[in-house]
Amino acid sequence: MKDAGSIISMDAGLSVTDQSHGLDWVHWLLRSVRQQCDGLIWPRKDHKTLLQIDWRTFAKGRFIKHLSPRLLDAWHAAESRDPLALIEIEHAWASTLNNEERARSIRAGTLLLKRTNGARYQGVLGHYRTAVQSGAASGHIGISWPALAHLFQLTPATMLAEYLRLEWETATRELDGVLSPIGTGAFQHIVGRILSPVPHSPRLLRRRREA
Repeated sequence: MKDAGSIISMDAGLSVTDQSHGLDWVHWLLRSVRQQCDGLIWPRKDHKTLLQIDWRTFAKGRFIKHLSPRLLDAWHAAESRDPLALIEIEHAWASTLNNEERARSIRAGTLLLKRTNGARYQGVLGHYRTAVQSGAASGHIGISWPALAHLFQLTPATMLAEYLRLEWETATRELDGVLSPIGTGAFQHIVGRILSPVPHSPRLLRRRREA
């Protein structure tokens, strides 16, 4: 996977926060997944109790550590026009999931592939779709979404933010009056933690040199 600096530089002038705002046309594109899936990896929620805490735990323990690296790998495989790499990354993605999570991931991914079947000039996404149809791949959302995001020229930051938004909305769609996560659970904050270099304080650097 490319380092964070090289990822951010592809959209010079736009901050991670700027790239993490929701896009109406992406919301429309993903509506079948949002309306028909009871959660992706983060499962459907039946109540609001500790919802924000549950989300931050998922973001820190699962998304940042295990899911986001695979999503970024898939985006870069699509950028490199490498369908075989997408299939390899799909195995890595699936290996981080339990059986129920795999089922939800495949359902969401295949819905997305079905919805975008008529798109023109699909490139590596078309090759991945063919692999799914032949049984060589499973169609996980962790592969189909980054490949589609690259096809529509979304940046990695936007791709990650829209994936997080889809996780949140599919899991909470049965709850009334639920707002988007805030604070350290906000989509842009999570994406920023993944892509933005961590600044080192002069004091910390001095201590390291003296150690």
